[in-house]
Amino acid sequence: MTARDDSLDAIALERLTMRRYLLGMVCQGVWWSGYILFPFVLAKSLLAPGWLVTFTVILESASMVLAIYWGRMLERGGRRRWLVWGGLGGRAIMVLMLLVRGPLAFTALLAVVYFFSSLVYPAQNGILQANIRADRRGEAYGRGALAQHLTAAAMSLLLGALLDRDPQSYRWIYPVLGLVGFAHLLILARLPRPAGSREAGDAVTPRRPRERISIQGLADAAASPFREAAETFRVDRDFYWFEINFMIYGVAYMMLMPVVPLYFTEELDLSYQQISHARILIASLGVALLGPLMGRLMDRHHPVRLSSVSYAALALYPLTLAAGTLLPSVSPALVAYAAFGVYALAMAGINVTWNVGSISFAPPGRGGYYQGVHVAMVGGRGLIGPLIGFAVLRLLGYREVFAVAAVIFLAAAVSSALLGRRLSRRDPVTPA
Repeated sequence: MTARDDSLDAIALERLTMRRYLLGMVCQGVWWSGYILFPFVLAKSLLAPGWLVTFTVILESASMVLAIYWGRMLERGGRRRWLVWGGLGGRAIMVLMLLVRGPLAFTALLAVVYFFSSLVYPAQNGILQANIRADRRGEAYGRGALAQHLTAAAMSLLLGALLDRDPQSYRWIYPVLGLVGFAHLLILARLPRPAGSREAGDAVTPRRPRERISIQGLADAAASPFREAAETFRVDRDFYWFEINFMIYGVAYMMLMPVVPLYFTEELDLSYQQISHARILIASLGVALLGPLMGRLMDRHHPVRLSSVSYAALALYPLTLAAGTLLPSVSPALVAYAAFGVYALAMAGINVTWNVGSISFAPPGRGGYYQGVHVAMVGGRGLIGPLIGFAVLRLLGYREVFAVAAVIFLAAAVSSALLGRRLSRRDPVTPA
């Protein structure tokens, strides 16, 4: 086969991948519209206490640590098999929501969903790195984000109306959303690989002699991925700094995760429709419409530069929420809409760099592993961020939580700008 034939095959693979990927992201948008309402349903329909809402946020974030294991397993092969199992355990299992009657059962089901949720990120990045040319990945992800978030925005109108009419309707809504979300992972599982690469079904693991299982052996196996990640950080210092910046930003983001649902339900007393319009419709439309543009900007510039601007812009999000505590005459719904309008503008950039920015640092064939490390870092900040947010809320109040988060976002922006300057000095043109 000639080089020209190889090039044509690569382009045909890229086009096929994009068509199926966009279809999958529509299904992901349906699932996502309900996924991000989990803490709101817990607080509003099930009247869960604040500590339980905070616990579920920590549970979701801490489960991201598993991405480092998912990334390693996907590198060894069996991508299709793992995606199917992830779809069954992380999405199709939502049919059991029909049996849920209280907040603890709801939380138990979410624990299973969260266990499998971090599988998607390394799998998706491995696919994009293998099937999409380097100068098109940001645009590809941006188009996928457009499909996902437009779908989520449209679904938010329906979900808000249904939950306002009957707050207990989540019991049948989530089984439907879970099955549609399962379809997304089935589509990813069926995406082809480049010619000559190892297919999932071709992965062969040689048999090893049976060894006695020991506590030390299990501990070594559990710690091995983290030792490898530490070595990756030691060798790739730019990626390490990139992750530090995301850690700083993530602490502030996680601080707000349990606080915003409580603020909307206890302080602003918003309806489900108002919550859905702010958290899904406005936020999703902004990310959707700006996603392709942000993807092209990341392709043209380095994700570090896009991140620094986005972190700075995101500082306005908690400051706008704080206006609700300072201006009681302003409509609570208007405060929520304005805050998530700002959130959408900033998160359009962060959404792209969070999901595919790590590929810019990854050696060929290691995009999935690097994203696994990147997603696993969420677990660290997810353990401390929600606790800090909830503690500041209970000790000081909503206004103080929002002010602290804004300062931390700005700190991430400054650190990211410094990394961008270092990269520019080393290489004036640093494409993604």
